[in-house]
Amino acid sequence: MTHDDDFADLDRMLAALPLEEPPAALRSRILTSTVYRPAPAVHAWEFWLVGTVLALAAWLLWLVATVPHAGERFADLTARLVEQGGLTSLTTLLWLAVGISTAWWISQLSFPTARRVRSR
Repeated sequence: MTHDDDFADLDRMLAALPLEEPPAALRSRILTSTVYRPAPAVHAWEFWLVGTVLALAAWLLWLVATVPHAGERFADLTARLVEQGGLTSLTTLLWLAVGISTAWWISQLSFPTARRVRSR
C-alpha cells in the first residue's frame, strides 16, 4: 500500500463487513423527526412571557383587592411619574408622534436589490 491516496484495500475491507439492513422506512422516520417536524405552537420564551405577565397581573389584582387605597396610590404614582417625566408637555407629545410616524414610514420603505452579473 502506497502512502498517497490509495484506499482500495480499505474500501474492500469496508465492503466485506457483514452489515445489517437498515430498518424499514428509516429515512422517512428521520426526515419526519427532523426536517419535516412541525413548528411548535408555542415557543418556550412565549410560554414563560405569558406566565410571567399572568403572575404579575394576579399579584397586582391581589394587591389592589387587599391593600386599602392601593388603586388610588398606583394612579397617583403613575400621574406623578408622567408629570415629572415631562410627558404632559404638548411639545413632548408632538415629538413623540413625529418619531413614531418616522419609524413607521421608514419601516414601510422597500429597497430594490441590485442585480448581480454572473461571470463565467
